[in-house]
Amino acid sequence: MLTPIYDPKGLRYSWWDLFRDAYFTFDRRTLGFTRILLGLFLIGDLFRRTWDWVDMFSVEGVLPNHVNLFRRGADNFTIFNAFSTSGELWVLWAVILATYVCLLVGYKTKLAQVLSLLWVASMNGRVLLIENGGYVVHNLLLLWTAFLPLGDRFSVDAMRASLARSKERSAEDLNDRSHVDDPYKPNAYVTILGLVLILQLASIYFFNVVHKTGTAWKNGTAVHYVLYVDRMVNPAIALVREYIPGWAILAMTRVTLAFEASIPVCLLAPIGRVWARRLVIGMMNALHLAFGTTFVLGPFAWALCVFSTLLFGKEDWEVAAQTMRRVHRARVVGFDPTSPGALWACRVLMRMDRFSLLTFEERPGLGGKLTARATKEATEAGATKEGATKEGAAALADIVAALPLGPVMAWKLRLPGIRGLVDAALRAMDRNDFGAVLGLSVPAAAGVAEPPTPLARGKKRFVSVLRELAIVAMWAGAINQAAVELWCINRRIRVPQPEPLKVLSHKLRFLQGWFMFSPNPVMDDGTIVVDAVTIDGRHLNPFTGKEPDFDLIHAKSYEYNQIWSDYFNRMHLGSNSGYRDAMKEYLFRYPERTGRPQDVIVSGDVFWVKDWNPKWGRTDSYGQEQEKVFTFVNPQAQAQADALAKKAGVPAPVAAPPPSVFKEAPPPPHRLAVPREGGEPGTPPQPPQPREPRERGEAPEGAAPVDDPEPPQTPSR
Repeated sequence: MLTPIYDPKGLRYSWWDLFRDAYFTFDRRTLGFTRILLGLFLIGDLFRRTWDWVDMFSVEGVLPNHVNLFRRGADNFTIFNAFSTSGELWVLWAVILATYVCLLVGYKTKLAQVLSLLWVASMNGRVLLIENGGYVVHNLLLLWTAFLPLGDRFSVDAMRASLARSKERSAEDLNDRSHVDDPYKPNAYVTILGLVLILQLASIYFFNVVHKTGTAWKNGTAVHYVLYVDRMVNPAIALVREYIPGWAILAMTRVTLAFEASIPVCLLAPIGRVWARRLVIGMMNALHLAFGTTFVLGPFAWALCVFSTLLFGKEDWEVAAQTMRRVHRARVVGFDPTSPGALWACRVLMRMDRFSLLTFEERPGLGGKLTARATKEATEAGATKEGATKEGAAALADIVAALPLGPVMAWKLRLPGIRGLVDAALRAMDRNDFGAVLGLSVPAAAGVAEPPTPLARGKKRFVSVLRELAIVAMWAGAINQAAVELWCINRRIRVPQPEPLKVLSHKLRFLQGWFMFSPNPVMDDGTIVVDAVTIDGRHLNPFTGKEPDFDLIHAKSYEYNQIWSDYFNRMHLGSNSGYRDAMKEYLFRYPERTGRPQDVIVSGDVFWVKDWNPKWGRTDSYGQEQEKVFTFVNPQAQAQADALAKKAGVPAPVAAPPPSVFKEAPPPPHRLAVPREGGEPGTPPQPPQPREPRERGEAPEGAAPVDDPEPPQTPSR
């Protein structure tokens, strides 16, 4: 028999208790905090897509619905195929935003979670040409959190449930906090998803580091090559990258590998769990904040930052409470118990007062006003003079300052202009009996609702069992998908993928290919350049609205966002030639987007222009090449241009070859000299050999593999 364990407080724990708390338990406060960050992240991601909303999803965009529906291998689900016109899509955009706001504030939270998963998976699956690993992580974040009760803390749902469960009508009732939270929903939430989430995060980092077998990772030069991928790098970073010393590049490469290798170990560590998880949170956020600010990777970095917040435990909340609770902010709140509005405000404040810094006292005759004065403890701790009562905006500022994170907002209420506006608003609310306007009333009697019946509790247990079974099913699909997709497995053994498991993984793009920047980072760079001829003879690139720029050697970031960077990177591949007609039609619609008749496109050429990233120790790219991807002609515009040219007696506009550029053959393969300790001072490590043709699924940070070779919508970068 295993010996029981006692903690410093004398509480008895079994080994199962420790295992459960380490791997299967979430804190409901953590889930509420994660929901808020998830809502902010989703809203930010929606606005990120807004500028290209019509270009990507409408029939006037780069991949019209009918092309997407009838492509081979179109087995993933997306509700966006049902929305064609820009008007329909903007209505859908508003609905999605409303859903995300509901998730942010926690209103109808479970419905908002499910709908958010539907919207995200549909957006990410609508145009697979722009999908990368960030979109996959985005999908997985929404999938796994959909099984969690994100609305049980810090939400409108939790507030409404608490107000309905416990009725207060006096100061004595308000000062009793025993019924604020649902006794059937304690802070500890136990679910098999706890272990699943740990394994999911561990697998992301473990397989990423396992697949980094290239020489650039071994000799520490990988970050150098990544910083010079102009289609991915942030323009601000591109301006300063050449000033980063070599030792810093080597250090950043080593730290990246160290973090990716350490995170799985710390996640699974059974000893020192609290500090191990804190270390994971720190490493994940440091790593991905660096990625997210350095490169345009879409949602990859930010999704994993949100993922990391699920690792906060009860110990972290205890530290936060001890750190944020300040006795000098304690206040006595005066209210009139006969005022429905004032009583309702106090009931809400009581539930928001997580630090128990507010004490309520009855003051008949105040009407709808609230007052605030410092408690004796606050006065002793350095607050204002005891007994000095404040009203209006001053009282509201003191009350708000006592709430969690309240000081962030309270100081604004004390500013002269805002203070006057708030005072006027509060007087107007009191004068017009705002509580009655809202239909509020004083409860007939104080009390607490009856506990749920055995039948209701049984129903909840049944739903919980179904939820856990669904988690197991989705995790089985994830394990099978990983075995099929990961190089370190599929190059050794062939794992079958039964159709049911394939549907679970592929329908909403819950993939498991973790090989970012592997085995070597990207060492070449390129983009699409269009040389189109307008009806008035000008040459322009319709994607930029400027003259075609074929000079990649001197580029300091292409300044495209992730959406267009990945679209151009995929469209030059022969495997995606079936989508070029849609691209031509998009180019022909250029004058519709500008509103200028002289921008009508007559003809043009589409080029893939590429170069090689600078060698180690250098800052200049080299070996620029270009290849013509395809030529296009707009017959209707060509006839119109010919007629205009004939009438004017000048030659008709024709496409011209791109300007001659310096071409340099790629360097011959050579062995990589790994820097050795004790070598010659100042001798830099040699660059790795040029990257071989990329294999299916090979991708940079944030990239996802292709699962369907007909056609490979998401080929390697």
